Amino acid sequence: MNIEDKIARWWQGRGFGIQSKSDYEYLKDVIKESLPYYAYDKIKTERARLIYRICLHENQKGRKVTLAGNFTDEELAAARSATKCDKREITHLHGQETVIINDIDSDQGYAQQLWHQALKAKAITWDMGSIGVVRFIEGRYPEHYSI
Repeated sequence: MNIEDKIARWWQGRGFGIQSKSDYEYLKDVIKESLPYYAYDKIKTERARLIYRICLHENQKGRKVTLAGNFTDEELAAARSATKCDKREITHLHGQETVIINDIDSDQGYAQQLWHQALKAKAITWDMGSIGVVRFIEGRYPEHYSI
């Protein structure tokens, strides 16, 4: 990772440079949420907790979440406990609402292919190192955040 990427992650990871109110709230209330959830007794790792928060938030908005890539059993259990989150092998992002892609930073062909599609699509993308979140919201301009 070069110095420009590190600066972008530091800057946007604290909410700076995010002009959209809804994207800023998503960062603070979902991605960077520090308050404990009721299900945290069963969910131990931070990645599984992040996936749980994303699935729970999107389900409350009436949006379906698809998990793409390799996830641990704990991460899959956390996603399923939030309901309406399922793991599927998808070949394209068209027709999805929210997609969580694992291992976007690896040289693995499947995850890299989906992530490159996401960066070209009209979507809001959140790059969190190894996990990428792609949100398709009608009427919104595409935006890419590195957290």
